[in-house]
Amino acid sequence: MNTVAVKDGDHWVINGSKNFITHAISGNVAVVIVRTGEKGDSHGMTAFIIEKGTPGFSAGKKENKLGMRASETTELIFQDCRIHKSQV
Repeated sequence: MNTVAVKDGDHWVINGSKNFITHAISGNVAVVIVRTGEKGDSHGMTAFIIEKGTPGFSAGKKENKLGMRASETTELIFQDCRIHKSQV
């Protein structure tokens, strides 16, 4: 798990990406699990609720899939995305 969140006061700062996510473009909210502890620590993961339009949170380009085209698939990109601790 290479997407990480670092605590900064009352916020978390998320950096990294999640690949092959269904409805990443059309969805309004994402629940994302990121690493908040040391790499390899099975308890060092936290789920965040992130709304579309949050600064630093975006979707990548639509994947050209074979079949199963009813929903778009893309990556979620996090670049210094600040999330309040209430969104954990």
